[in-house]
Amino acid sequence: MRIFWLFVPLLFAVGGCAHVMSETGLKLADRSVSYVDVRKNPEKFVGTVILVGGVIAGTQNSGDVIMLEVAQLELLNNGVPDEFSKSGGRFLAVSTELIDPLIYQPGRFVTIIGEIKGNKIQQLNGVDYPYPLISVKELRLFRPSEPFATYPNNPYQHQVGDGKFMLRPPGPAEGEPRRLY
Repeated sequence: MRIFWLFVPLLFAVGGCAHVMSETGLKLADRSVSYVDVRKNPEKFVGTVILVGGVIAGTQNSGDVIMLEVAQLELLNNGVPDEFSKSGGRFLAVSTELIDPLIYQPGRFVTIIGEIKGNKIQQLNGVDYPYPLISVKELRLFRPSEPFATYPNNPYQHQVGDGKFMLRPPGPAEGEPRRLY
C-alpha cells in the first residue's frame, strides 16, 4: 500500500503536463518552424506541417471550403494558446470538413496542426493582407478563460496586481481533438 501512495503524486505530475493535441498529430508537426518564419515567407514552407494556435477572428464559407481566420498567439507548453501573448499576425485555416461557425465563433481559442499551403491575399480593414494558408489536419477548440467566482468572505480575493492570477486558464471545450486527416 505504501508503494501506491508513492506513485500517486507522480501520476498527478505527469497528467498535468499532457499536451492537448494527439500524439499522432504532434509527430507530424515540425516544431522547429516558428510562426514568425512562416509569416515572413509562407512559400518557403509549403508542405511543412506545423503546430499553431490563436483566437478566431472570423469564419468564411466559400463553396466546399471553410476557412477560419485566426489571430496567431504563442502556445503554452501543453499547446493551449496564451491569451496574454502578442499576436504574430493572422492566418487562414482551411478545411473541407464541417467547421460550424456557431461553435467556432470569433473570440474562441484554437490550436491547429496543419500543412502550409502558401499564402492568400485578402482584404483586412480595407488593406490587402497576405494570410499564410494552412490546411487543417487536427483542430482543438478551447473555452475562454474567465474570472474565478468571487467570494465575499475571502480576504485574498484581489491581492494580485495584474489580475492574471484570478483567471481560470482556457481549457479544452470537450473531448478529443478533431482529427481531419
